[in-house]
Amino acid sequence: MIHVLIAELTKTFTLRSIQATLAAALVIPPALALTSGLAFDPLAPAAAAFPIESHGFETAGFGQPLVILLAALITGTEYLDGQLRTTLLATPGRGRVLATKFAVIAALSAMIGLISTSAAVLVKHAALGEYGLSVGMFTTEMVWNILSVAVNYALIALIAASITILARSLIVTLVVLVPLVLGLTISLLGAVPILKYLPDLTGIQLLTTYPGIGLLDPISGGLVMAGWAGLLSGAAWIIFRTRDANG
Repeated sequence: MIHVLIAELTKTFTLRSIQATLAAALVIPPALALTSGLAFDPLAPAAAAFPIESHGFETAGFGQPLVILLAALITGTEYLDGQLRTTLLATPGRGRVLATKFAVIAALSAMIGLISTSAAVLVKHAALGEYGLSVGMFTTEMVWNILSVAVNYALIALIAASITILARSLIVTLVVLVPLVLGLTISLLGAVPILKYLPDLTGIQLLTTYPGIGLLDPISGGLVMAGWAGLLSGAAWIIFRTRDANG
C-alpha cells in the first residue's frame, strides 16, 4: 500500500496542470478576501446585515471549482494518455489503486480547504482594520467553520473523482459540476425547492451561512452530501474493478 501511495503522490505532484490548479486553489480565495476587505464599506446597508464572524468565508465557494478540477485531473489524466493501463499492470490490486487515489484526493482537498480558508479569514479581517477581528477574538464557531469547509472540499472532490471515473472523462465532470457550484442550482432553488438535495447544495452551508432560502442546515446537509459521495464512490469502485480492468 505504501508503494501505491508513493506512486499516486508522484503522479499527482509532478503533473504541471495539477501543480497550477493546486497553487490557484491556495491563492485565489485569500486574494479575493483581500480585495473584498479593502473594498469594504461599513456604511453600506449590506455591511450591517453581514455577521462579522462570516467575513472571509464568502470566498470558500470560489475554491470549489478548483478543487473539482484538481480531482478531475488526478483521476482523468490517466484516461487521456493511456497511463491507466500501465498503472493497472504495475498494480494488480485495483482496489488499492482506487482507495489510494481517493485518499490522496480527499486529503489534498481538505488541506486546501484548511489552508486557503484560514488564510482568507486572516487576510480579510486584517484588511478590515478596525472593523475586523484580531486573531485573539476569533470564535470557536469560526474554527468549526474552517473545518467544515475542509469537509465540503473533500466531499465535493470525491464526488468529482467518482464522476470522472464513471464517465472516463474529466470534461464530463467539469461540465456537470462546475456550473452547479458556481450558482446554477441556487439560482433556481426558489422555483424548484427539491434542488436543495443535490450534492452541491446539500453541503453549501458548510462553506458559509445562507439564511432564509430553504437550504438544509450544515449538519443535515453535510450528511446528505456524504451520502452522495459514498454512493458515487461505491459506483466508481464497482466500475473501476470491472470495466477498467480490461481496458
